[in-house]
Amino acid sequence: MHPHKPLSLVAFLTIVAGIVFVVRYGSQGTPLQEIESWIRPGFVKEKAPMPAACEDQLDWLDIYNFTNPIRYVSRDIITKPVSSRPGSDRPSLTILDEPLFLDLETADLSQSKTLKSEKCLPPLILEVPHVAMPAVDASNMIFGLQTTIQRLNDTAKHLARWLPNTNARLFAIVIDLVKDEETPANDQQMAALEKEFHDKGMNVSIIHPVHPDHSLPQRSFSLVDVMYQARDNKTEWVICIDEDTFFPSMYDLQAMLSAHDLSKEQYLGSLSEDWWSVNHYGLMAFGGAGILLSSPLAKVVHDHNDDCIKHLRTTSGDISIMDCIYKYSTTKLTHIPGLHQLDMGGDVSGFYESGREMLSLHHWNGGWGAAFEMEKMHLVADICDSCFLQRWQFSNEMVLTNGFSIAHYPKGNASGKKPAGVLDTSSVDKINFNEMEQTWSPQSLGGDEMDVQHSLAPLRGKLPDDVKMGYKLLDSMYIDSDPTRGKKKDVVRQVYFNEGGEGEKDTVMVLNWRVGTSNPASAAPAGQNSSVSAI
Repeated sequence: MHPHKPLSLVAFLTIVAGIVFVVRYGSQGTPLQEIESWIRPGFVKEKAPMPAACEDQLDWLDIYNFTNPIRYVSRDIITKPVSSRPGSDRPSLTILDEPLFLDLETADLSQSKTLKSEKCLPPLILEVPHVAMPAVDASNMIFGLQTTIQRLNDTAKHLARWLPNTNARLFAIVIDLVKDEETPANDQQMAALEKEFHDKGMNVSIIHPVHPDHSLPQRSFSLVDVMYQARDNKTEWVICIDEDTFFPSMYDLQAMLSAHDLSKEQYLGSLSEDWWSVNHYGLMAFGGAGILLSSPLAKVVHDHNDDCIKHLRTTSGDISIMDCIYKYSTTKLTHIPGLHQLDMGGDVSGFYESGREMLSLHHWNGGWGAAFEMEKMHLVADICDSCFLQRWQFSNEMVLTNGFSIAHYPKGNASGKKPAGVLDTSSVDKINFNEMEQTWSPQSLGGDEMDVQHSLAPLRGKLPDDVKMGYKLLDSMYIDSDPTRGKKKDVVRQVYFNEGGEGEKDTVMVLNWRVGTSNPASAAPAGQNSSVSAI
């Protein structure tokens, strides 16, 4: 890959970014104006960063086969950690008083692979909970799932985003599916796939069902017993998941678990977002969000495994686990809102753009609506672990949801102010970004109107296309910050895209993320204190 900008310019802009940071942010001890509790205080710069001429090499865009010419813009981002404590809160939205980009430029890749711009903004410093951190020690966790050998192979790249080098173990019960008929998985295929997992730092054991004649719910239920019998003196939690369960931050998951008394029976999980499902199936931990049992409670299930597995009343494994717990224990579900079953169909962008805490995600693989390439969305977490899906609002009516989308509100609804030059004197409704936009299908699993007040409120209606224009993540990859020196690839490039309609150009927005120091302003002279605002 070609470097994004010449070395001398990158070095110059890095120095400028440090100076701009001090001018923009000043002292964090400055009293701040009263703001909503879900908004983090931010910092307002004294002066806008000075644009400078720059040059982009765009030959790397050839693989996407965009229709030329395209509209293009890019920006470098340097992360600044505000906390080194895993599990620490992050703001739902941070408001900045500068634009994310300047005007988009037209690039015809069929004519030239070089785009020269007279005005480019220097690197943007964004506050994140913490930057890249070493793998968490999750030796206290054993995960279990049941699936087909094909699906396990397909989900390997997604498991590789959160499981490797954590010391956590995972047991996968697999079968094969041939023309919709269940058959035993091939031992050679199982061994080969298990080796692939091990080679990538994942402690995965791929096994046949405990009994060859076990049904799907029996296979799911038997996972608790399999994990409990595999426990060691470090095991504190056994966790049932689906093959499409995703944990964005093992640090945050570990921090949540540490708040619970491990000497007691603990049944942690999340209800479905769909009240019809809760009302129909019960107050239980829904399996796709994750079923987390402390070792004492797993022992209860283990001690009564034979009876419970013989008397399943449904075809659902998570219901069977709930039934066994409620029959032989007084323990009740502890609801963890950050775990998400995601029982919503259609367009779920409003959920992902909500800025809320996400301890687990489910149904992202297209079973209920649009499929997402989670391994690409989540890649930026290598730069700033808990910044995945973090939101920033910019002065040019743009909101970045990191790893998912850039949303543009051309009529001024993000700020509540009409864009400069608009003569219309009518008022503009300001969006309440604390409310989740209901973009998904209105129908529940039972066919009724979906009720998600218990799980996702506060809510707001879906915005029309003329109020909100979305640029969704198309791709992300590592690039070299300085390939001329042979450095390791240490910059995550994100490509956001909107396909132009009839007579309109495709639009490509690029963000290049790299890790900043814990105090990027330390090398620059102290700036004047300034007030700040963020959400």
